[in-house]
Amino acid sequence: MNKNNNNKDINKALLIILLGALAALGPLSIDMYIPGFEQMAKEFGTDVSELAFTITSYFIGITIGQLAYGPLIDKYGRRKPLLYALVLYIAASLGCAFSTSLELMTTLRFFQALGGSAGMVSGLAIISDTYEPDKRAKAFSLIMLVMGVAPILAPSGGSFLVKHFRWQTVFYFLVVFSVILVLVVYFFLPETGKYMYSGKLKVKKALKDYMTITKSKTFLFYALGGSIANSILFAYVASSPFVFMTYYGVSPTVFAVLYGINAGGVLLGNYANSLLTKKYHYINIMNIISVVLAALAVPFAVLIYFYPTIPFEWVVVGIFLLEFCIGITYPNAVSASLAPFKELSGSASALNGSFMMGFSAIVTAVIGVLAASSAFTMVAVMAMLAILTVIFLQIARRFAPKDEPN
Repeated sequence: MNKNNNNKDINKALLIILLGALAALGPLSIDMYIPGFEQMAKEFGTDVSELAFTITSYFIGITIGQLAYGPLIDKYGRRKPLLYALVLYIAASLGCAFSTSLELMTTLRFFQALGGSAGMVSGLAIISDTYEPDKRAKAFSLIMLVMGVAPILAPSGGSFLVKHFRWQTVFYFLVVFSVILVLVVYFFLPETGKYMYSGKLKVKKALKDYMTITKSKTFLFYALGGSIANSILFAYVASSPFVFMTYYGVSPTVFAVLYGINAGGVLLGNYANSLLTKKYHYINIMNIISVVLAALAVPFAVLIYFYPTIPFEWVVVGIFLLEFCIGITYPNAVSASLAPFKELSGSASALNGSFMMGFSAIVTAVIGVLAASSAFTMVAVMAMLAILTVIFLQIARRFAPKDEPN
């Protein structure tokens, strides 16, 4: 294992903005082009529902891409694989803009995700490289704060481009955005990797490294707890269009406002966590807020069960509070899961991201199968996930390092 000494002084403010922008590629790539589905369906000669395959292929690409980039950045550093991956993202995005069929778009979306996933993995690894363990939770929160602007602005930005231009313009925007990221990475981001191995990169070794990581109970249970907490957001994302626009009958414009308000709950939680970690240990913060999350979610579900006609404004308030708690819990869980690793921080970051995407995909599928008929189904799923979050995080405490607070 070679120790890289090329790590330079980094402008931390620029680093946070850059890593947040890299992480934002995911929500931008998913949310911005959805307003163009109707135009795309007409041009491709297919149904709007069939375009869901382009979202599925993107999620598959993200999951596979993260697992692939983990060993790559442990071998070749954070910077070089990231640059190559962004070039792949740019090429695939251009291909999407010129797509003429559903099959071609679905394939290119997979490669677009492969390129975009590197930013997520590299970002976590770079934070592990440049911050001490007790400072990482604050950094993760700040990155999520920057990234969290994307799902708020992406739908409206995509709608504007589709309405005034064409759906292809969305992908042109993503190309320009990612070209700017390439330039910033190339000129301003030094290599931060300190522990990169010198042997050949083999699939067998990569699998062995992943097995080594999962044997760490600290990593496993903190990663599972954090991933389940984050999947609560996807339970809301998958259910909210039906709940608010069909069940409550709000207009698309009002729904967009409500979506932005609830997304703001995560951002506020991220910001609050960045302040709290200055005074308190991030593990203690996570343990307390995760219990608060469950303590809010369960009574909320019970209330809606016995009072199904509750005004939607109160549902918005309840979800806002839950997402605020998630905005605090998730970045601290990620920080705790990565704390045991130095030499395999890239692979650990990749596995953590795959857990998160995997649980989110499962929750989204479950919501689809349940076919929510009211707000209760949405909130009940969120409550069950909140309980599981507490269980896994409490189990993780049993395997905590000696210097970690109990």
